[in-house]
Amino acid sequence: MFEALTPGLLLAGPSGSLIRADHYVDAADGVPVVMPKDLTGNGFSTASIRYISERQATELKRFRLLCGDVVLARRGELGRAAVVREEQHGWVCGTGCFVLRPPSALDADYFAAYLRGPEARTWLETHSTGSMKMKTISLGVLGDLPVVLPDLATQQAIAGTMAQLDEHERLLRDQLELTRRIRHGALGGGIIATP
Repeated sequence: MFEALTPGLLLAGPSGSLIRADHYVDAADGVPVVMPKDLTGNGFSTASIRYISERQATELKRFRLLCGDVVLARRGELGRAAVVREEQHGWVCGTGCFVLRPPSALDADYFAAYLRGPEARTWLETHSTGSMKMKTISLGVLGDLPVVLPDLATQQAIAGTMAQLDEHERLLRDQLELTRRIRHGALGGGIIATP
């Protein structure tokens, strides 16, 4: 189908000359291209994702994503990272992102959670270049990131706990949004005057 990266390989997304503005197509006809803006707290957002044709994606086969890959932002808000699931299999890593195919000793979910954590974010910020608004990290800098690497069973246990916390946070955000809508609806119906 498409060329697989060797496990343990870290790759920068394609340059802007390989995916130009005129390459984008309608969603129904295309393959999603993951940019930094498409990485959420712990996953991918398709709200404003862009698409390229299958032909163009085939030409960029080394940047095609496989289940278990970790995609991370290389510019903007550093530390954004997500693990590729079945739904994203075959998508393309876009400009502004890195893709890591973890070696067998590194759990993808653990690594993504580690990247989102305060220590890794601080380290990335400290070693970034660019302005305060647009921080950037290079492939070399990311390769130097110190990663705490417990045994695989411990990594998986940590990743499982982080997934539970992420889900709990999502539920709390949903409840907060519902509360705001209820409050807005109650106030929108008119304010009752008190004597």
